[in-house]
Amino acid sequence: MRTLLTLTFACALLGLPGCLYAGGRTVREVGPQITTDSIAFIELGTTPVDWVEATFGEPNNRVCTLDGAEILRYDCDVRTTEGSYVFMLIASSSNTIERTSWWFEVRNSKVVRVWGAGFAPETVTADRHAPEVVPAPADAVEPATRAVNSALDVDSD
Repeated sequence: MRTLLTLTFACALLGLPGCLYAGGRTVREVGPQITTDSIAFIELGTTPVDWVEATFGEPNNRVCTLDGAEILRYDCDVRTTEGSYVFMLIASSSNTIERTSWWFEVRNSKVVRVWGAGFAPETVTADRHAPEVVPAPADAVEPATRAVNSALDVDSD
């Protein structure tokens, strides 16, 4: 009888963890999810700033430089929240935010330079009106990013 009771109790305990454990993961995108594919539609020196704002919305920051240019910064966040708990014993959670920033330089209401997300600045020159945006090494992007963040008064991580 005692063995049967112990065996029944053990079987009942094996079924409980399914009721006592819960967990989940939530991923939320905040801001415009700008990609290199969407950047490919921009023709430097031709695309109006109105198109950028209509496509990506209002920028997170807008700064006018001393030489008459305007810099627009867009922040694209992917926020991930994960959590789990075992009823009244253990709980854990984690939140991560992965931010990607894109900058657009505007002169005379036209986009003349775009950079961010691993792409070095590309600029319109007299002999090249719509250069292709090409990937650049991170060490080429960092100085430009730091310079713009400094002009925009942004803390860099």
